Amino acid sequence: MTGTTAQAAAQDTWREVIALLVQAAEVGYRDAAANPALCSSALGADLLSSSAIELLPPELDHLLDDVVLEPRTESMSMAELIAAAEAATRRHPIEELPVGASRVIVDICDLVRETSQ
Repeated sequence: MTGTTAQAAAQDTWREVIALLVQAAEVGYRDAAANPALCSSALGADLLSSSAIELLPPELDHLLDDVVLEPRTESMSMAELIAAAEAATRRHPIEELPVGASRVIVDICDLVRETSQ
């Protein structure tokens, strides 16, 4: 993969991570109606998606609307969606992801631990 191709693939993956976190927050908020303990984790996913969006170049923000997640994500729990976001970050070396991604990834890992308990 050339540098430009690798960079584009990493940006696509980063947008997928954002979409997974957004979906995790939505599922968490929905499920918090029955289980209020989920609210803080949903808020965590929401805040992490915002942090991840901030790392995108402004001219690429509009591409978030074009992210299509796999159909299987529709039936995933908040915890599964957060874990899927973390797994997606491992597809590329950290150097190919946006500057500052490591901080967001560490926070995603913390949220994975929190939601898997």
